[in-house]
Amino acid sequence: MTPNRLRNLDMGTLRSFVTIADAGSMTRAASRLFMTQSAISMQIKRLESSLGLSVFDRSSQGMKPTTEGEQLLQYANQMLALNDEAMGRLTSPDYEGVIRLGAPGDVIYPHIPGTIREFSRDFPRVQIKFSAAGTLALKQQFDLGQHDVILTTEREPGPGGRIISTQPLLWTGAQDGVAWKRRPLPICFSRNCAFRPTVTAALDAAGIGWIDVVSSDDDLASDAMAAADLGVRAEMECVINVERQAIVHAGQLPELPSFSIALYANEKSNNHLNDTLVDYLARAYS
Repeated sequence: MTPNRLRNLDMGTLRSFVTIADAGSMTRAASRLFMTQSAISMQIKRLESSLGLSVFDRSSQGMKPTTEGEQLLQYANQMLALNDEAMGRLTSPDYEGVIRLGAPGDVIYPHIPGTIREFSRDFPRVQIKFSAAGTLALKQQFDLGQHDVILTTEREPGPGGRIISTQPLLWTGAQDGVAWKRRPLPICFSRNCAFRPTVTAALDAAGIGWIDVVSSDDDLASDAMAAADLGVRAEMECVINVERQAIVHAGQLPELPSFSIALYANEKSNNHLNDTLVDYLARAYS
């Protein structure tokens, strides 16, 4: 009796499979992995041929794992995590040290936790010290050498700033909320929020009265008041919290301009570490 030929799952293909499942399309997955769409499509065709089953349902809304694909996804995540942990521990001995990372509180979620986790998994000898503050404070601290890498939210980043995402500001409030209809308009921003001056200027120009309902240096109070439908705020689409939603105001609130998320890296310290973390962050926000 001839034994069955041993078959192996390719790690590169599994990584593409997991990225497609997360991104919802081959185009977005190829961009994240710096591959061509044809190359990633060929990987999935070979995977499905090898397994003898379809791993994705394809529709105009995107790609979702089939029932079998969901099973494979669980294994693939475990296998990739183990592979990446082993590679991180056994290679790149020069990747040791500390990176001081700073970001505004309103752009931490959803991307930074996953990015830090991924980076720490790949480079376990590197320690990340993370702090949150407003854009103005972060830039001042960065100039004083207190951070190695910072993210900011700005209309126009200064010298050395690398734009990784640009989006229009959206009015946001509680799910099915009505706070946006009140006059004067209750707004909830932390004192040092980079969006606040732009929002109040737009309201003043539109002749809409407004009142502050938050007095705080961080975003926790703003989050709570907006989620409770006691005020509205403005956010970039990529960071809207699940407890809030974009307000469909049909022109009853002024349109807001675009803001950019920018990255600054200290060129005088840990260059290879800083550049690598910057690449991880840029990929997440793109």
